[in-house]
Amino acid sequence: MYSDKQGKTSYNKLLDERNESITMNEANQPLDPQGQLSHYAPQQINIGDIIEHKFKRKLPRFVIRSIEKLIHQDEINYVLRKYGHIEGMAFIDFLMEYFGIHIKVYGKDRLPTDPRAMFVSNHPLGGLDGICLSHVIGTHYNSDIRYIVNDMLLFLHPFRNIFVPVNTLKGQSRNSVFRVNEALSSPYPVISFPAGICSRIINGKIQDLPWKHSFVKQALRSERNIVPIFFYGYNSRSFYNTELIRKKLGIKFNIGTSLLPREMFNAKGSNYVVCVGEPLLWENLKGAKLDAQAITTVVREKVYQLPEEFGLKTR
Repeated sequence: MYSDKQGKTSYNKLLDERNESITMNEANQPLDPQGQLSHYAPQQINIGDIIEHKFKRKLPRFVIRSIEKLIHQDEINYVLRKYGHIEGMAFIDFLMEYFGIHIKVYGKDRLPTDPRAMFVSNHPLGGLDGICLSHVIGTHYNSDIRYIVNDMLLFLHPFRNIFVPVNTLKGQSRNSVFRVNEALSSPYPVISFPAGICSRIINGKIQDLPWKHSFVKQALRSERNIVPIFFYGYNSRSFYNTELIRKKLGIKFNIGTSLLPREMFNAKGSNYVVCVGEPLLWENLKGAKLDAQAITTVVREKVYQLPEEFGLKTR
């Protein structure tokens, strides 16, 4: 697992203590240090309730059971029972350990001294890439982070103090706008995936969908430099093929997104590479008199040039 050589982060001691304090009995119930049932009540995911709450629609039970298996609901709930008492960056570190992920960072010396920047990345995996980048950047700066995400992820309570909700389907709520502005005005690093959803096969290559330009406006408004990042990793071939078939058949339901939990749990023990580009100074971007869409195109091009710079072959 990637670790910063500058030393342990301030929350590592908390991780060690919390990891020892919670054990599980044969029924996967949390026990306190004396071996008694703990009063801690972990969050448990019920995808049927989430769908009903989100889309105001109740699905038949047999459909819900199939979705539960598809998204690995039992394993998600096990992780929440085991580690759900931890929040924020500490929870991120537990997930890195649980999934056994190894990360190599190229261009690490390009990470700016001041953590108050906008870290902008491609979005190849749709889950683990966000967890990995949060870990890399949070560990490097020995800092908390803020990560702008689809608000469906906020159903996972341990992420709530680092995830900033945006709704990729509808307009933003007043609370969402407040949270975004709060994150931008904070001293913490902010991570953004401008594509919104993970990469697909487009024109024969695995790449992001068109990027939204909101991250440019956010960076300039909050006077944050933009740091281009390329996350080198892929989902399974079956994931991409499923999405191609969906498009050919004209199915509107985003099947790929429902497959992402399976992709994440199947990726245990994987090795990934993070490539860091030269920071783009917000003053220079503002002075260039380019509109937000033009700057978005520039940043995306710089991100996708990084693999070649570091000798990595993309698909």
